Amino acid sequence: MGNSFASLRFEYLLGEITVREIVKDCCNSIWNCLKATQMPEKTENDWMNIANDFYRRTQFPNCIGAVDGKHVRIKMPTGSGSLFYNYKHLFEYTTTD
Repeated sequence: MGNSFASLRFEYLLGEITVREIVKDCCNSIWNCLKATQMPEKTENDWMNIANDFYRRTQFPNCIGAVDGKHVRIKMPTGSGSLFYNYKHLFEYTTTD
């Protein structure tokens, strides 16, 4: 969790709009430097291969993936406080694998 622009302005003694623009420019620069290697644009052939692979694994046609998560009930780890405590009032470890 990060700071708000309002709190960062006091930390750096800059105006809130100036901080906002610096963050925006920085994020744009990072995106422009990394997008080609980290998120290359997919071709139609790439999407067809992804859909075919997903179909082979799930027998669910015309899809490129699914959102899923696993909740594994655990004993409360020593010293973890409420870190693994969830809305179901259980201690769980959640994955999205």
